[in-house]
Amino acid sequence: MNIKISGRHFDLTDALKQHVEHKLRTIERFYDGTNDVHVILEVTSGINHVHIQLRGYHIKLDSKSKSHDIYAAFDDAFDSIENQVRKFKDKMHNHSHRNNSNGTSLSYYIAAEESEFDSGILIDDTKKIPRLKTKEAIVNYEIEPEDNYVFQNTETGKLSVVYSNSSGKTQVVELVREQK
Repeated sequence: MNIKISGRHFDLTDALKQHVEHKLRTIERFYDGTNDVHVILEVTSGINHVHIQLRGYHIKLDSKSKSHDIYAAFDDAFDSIENQVRKFKDKMHNHSHRNNSNGTSLSYYIAAEESEFDSGILIDDTKKIPRLKTKEAIVNYEIEPEDNYVFQNTETGKLSVVYSNSSGKTQVVELVREQK
């Protein structure tokens, strides 16, 4: 696993680098499909921001956190990425999800067009996804913001996702099943 650590607006210490690398190496112990991890540590107006990007075979995960302490911000973002990797691994290796009794199968969906939504989504049953108009999905996302909100768009008949772009604006993009 390649680990790249970037420090913005401050001098990155060896102790902080070692802390980050040590924690990230634990991911390899329970999932070996990870190729690259990029950690961005940034200080802006006295607040420490951490963004972790994890990439591998059929896996693109992101986690962000902020705190007054850079170590606490990294640990929080790391806990989030670790949970995402565990969930991904469980979904990929749980054979009951791949071919369950009602004939549905686990599918990996990606953005249909160029967008900032560069992570994929595993969906085990499209019948469980809410059917909404675009405006209704945006309202649901803004009421309970998560990393993203997947919905069946009743206006287009296609799967779509609502997410926040890098400038914090809410965006909607159609999803397509990734072809192997």
